Amino acid sequence: MVALAIAGGAQFAMERADNSWLLLVAAMVMAAVSIWSLAYRESIAWLLDYLYGLPGRMPRRAKVTAAGGVLLVLAASSAALYESAREAVCPQALEMRILTSPEGLQATREVAHEYARFTARGHDGCPAVYPYVYAAGTLATTGALTRQWADSKEQKPLEELGPRPDVWLPDSMLDVREVQEIAVKATLPSPLRTVTSIATSPIVLAGTAVPQTEGDATLSAVVAGLLDRSGAALSAADPEASTAGLLAADVYLHDASGEAVEAAVARRRAQIVADSTVAGTDEVSVLCAYLREGKAPPAVLTSLRTWRRFVSGRALGGAGCSSPRTPPEDLPAPVVLDSAPALDHPLVQFTWTGPGQRAAVEAFQAWLRGEDADAVLREAGLGEPDPACAGLNGNACVPRDPAETLDRYEQAKRPGRVLLAVDSSGSMAQPAGSRRTTRFAVAAQGVAAAAAQMGTRDEFGLWTFPIPDGRKTFELVGPAEGSARHRETVVGALRAVKPDGGTPLYATIQAGMRELGKVRGEGQIRAFVVLTDGENTGAKPGLKQTAAEVERIARDGVRLYVIATGEAECGDDGPLYQLTRAGRGGCLTAGAAEVPDTMTQLFKTLWSGE
Repeated sequence: MVALAIAGGAQFAMERADNSWLLLVAAMVMAAVSIWSLAYRESIAWLLDYLYGLPGRMPRRAKVTAAGGVLLVLAASSAALYESAREAVCPQALEMRILTSPEGLQATREVAHEYARFTARGHDGCPAVYPYVYAAGTLATTGALTRQWADSKEQKPLEELGPRPDVWLPDSMLDVREVQEIAVKATLPSPLRTVTSIATSPIVLAGTAVPQTEGDATLSAVVAGLLDRSGAALSAADPEASTAGLLAADVYLHDASGEAVEAAVARRRAQIVADSTVAGTDEVSVLCAYLREGKAPPAVLTSLRTWRRFVSGRALGGAGCSSPRTPPEDLPAPVVLDSAPALDHPLVQFTWTGPGQRAAVEAFQAWLRGEDADAVLREAGLGEPDPACAGLNGNACVPRDPAETLDRYEQAKRPGRVLLAVDSSGSMAQPAGSRRTTRFAVAAQGVAAAAAQMGTRDEFGLWTFPIPDGRKTFELVGPAEGSARHRETVVGALRAVKPDGGTPLYATIQAGMRELGKVRGEGQIRAFVVLTDGENTGAKPGLKQTAAEVERIARDGVRLYVIATGEAECGDDGPLYQLTRAGRGGCLTAGAAEVPDTMTQLFKTLWSGE
């Protein structure tokens, strides 16, 4: 009987074990009890002789066999009794399917696990629900939810994402709003029954090099001051794949007053973010990449939820960070401002949920909104819900126009491939107006101004025309990514050029457009920029032929821009006007001293996509 009691306890422990070590210990106890029980076969055989009054009449083999049979019957009976008792104590828990974002998966699992433990208290340790938590990105989720998880030509949600959810815990009301808008446009019934914010997590500026804040500065103002520094670095998630990344982009693509920055500034900031981000598209992947390298980011825009998990060493989720990791030490406090956008963490109930599942979801929601969940939410990195962030419309936590932010980011991140062709004919050696410097020297200053606006993901090269002796092509410096070293190479190469010869303008334009037309970059800005001070010399090729060739290549997305200085003009119906119109670009006239500023303005227009 003692053996049976120990075996039953070990079996109970094995059923409830949640780690491999406890399972190993319970299995060892079961094995030990089984071996120990064999020693009692003789005692049972003696008991059989005594009970039946057959001392000495039962053969030894029969007695041993009978004793073993008794043990087996007792063991089987105890196992059956244990199983029935266990089922009577803990009936099958109701499964509650919880859909969340990839970035919130780890925190949501922890919260749901604590809720299951909460429901087990006072109920003999038996939880009322079994939470099944899984994640899917916004782009995949919104369409599936709008179709009420039905298959489409492009997607099979049950196979690709998981079961139809009972409750949805996205990061932001922006995700919920998108489902609503898709349903309205598709004239489909809304799947949303109720939407309630259960927590908030503001976007913060954190890292080893964050600046100190003064007064009532906005987060955009603090970030702008950071990005204006020499050698600035800022990491953030991709706004096209992450809601936290979208809120971060809304910060760095606006100025201190909340107005959108101009296109050239947006482009420079987006390139700084792209160059500074170690890896990944969402905020978990961004910070996880730093953890794997054992360091902290100099500066990162991320949610307070994810940053708290980062500094505490808690599991972030994602590849390589699903287990706790040792965080960097002595990290400064993040910049947390009330005016910053925030994740408002809604809880969404659906119209398709049945009465039983609905009751379980409502109980879960009541627990999240009550005092019992406060410590759990804080531990997961979540703050209390903000009443101003509880609605789908007029929500203080989200950008006023997220679509505008995405469009600006999309334009700002587009890489460029630019060829600059500088007129080095003899006329460029003339003085630049009343200045002592030459036209060519001023042109070199304009090239330097243009090169300064090139990002490390842009490619640009330098041509001069005519082709001097000793060179076979117009190319002076080949196209390469816009690193500081390449910019210095371009500017330095112009210092060795001596203006001389004629102006083969049309031949240069045709050659440059064809060169750019050879490379087809997805979403890439391609432009041929020519700076000249005079008209074309030479009979061939002619204007009509050149305009036709430029127009043909421009259909593939290559643009032509001309900066006219000296005797060159951009007048209506003039040759330069005709060529740039065919090239879907523009012609700008610049005085001798205005070339650098005009070149800067041209590239602002170029990067704006106008």
